[in-house]
Amino acid sequence: MLKKWLGITLILLLSIALVACSSKEKNVTAKVKVTEENKSYLEEYDESLQGFIEEMTGILQTFNDSLDGIYTKELTREQFSSNLKESINNSNKLVTDVESVDVDPELFEAHQNLIVIINRSHQLLLNAIDMANTADTEIDKDTLRNEYMEIKTSQATIANEWKILRAQLQADKEGK
Repeated sequence: MLKKWLGITLILLLSIALVACSSKEKNVTAKVKVTEENKSYLEEYDESLQGFIEEMTGILQTFNDSLDGIYTKELTREQFSSNLKESINNSNKLVTDVESVDVDPELFEAHQNLIVIINRSHQLLLNAIDMANTADTEIDKDTLRNEYMEIKTSQATIANEWKILRAQLQADKEGK
């Protein structure tokens, strides 16, 4: 049991370290300039990205509401686990959908950042349900909450970067 918790803790720490390092990188969408040649696929990618972000937000909202229920003792461990099961199925589909997108090399780095954050949120759900299904241990609410907040911060960064690019696309459309 101790080995299992050490493994989970190590995975969480490595995830945090990777995101901390990657968050110091420059805005990857700032490298993308809207041109006549790339405008079409940028608009297409932006549309799919908005869908992915919306799906991720819904999944994380269910997680957050369920975790709140554990804090307030309105949910039992079993109810928490049950709430997360459907979210895990939705999250797994989201991971598959995001990873299957074939992007132009210009968007590779930005898409990799999306893949990382989607997988990180999926791992959060897996860790949470593992804690919920292990009856002889306490659900580490603080660790789950901290990971959730870091994921939401990264998600907001990605969304904001694309909001800036979307504004450039709109300005280009209006300027023509």
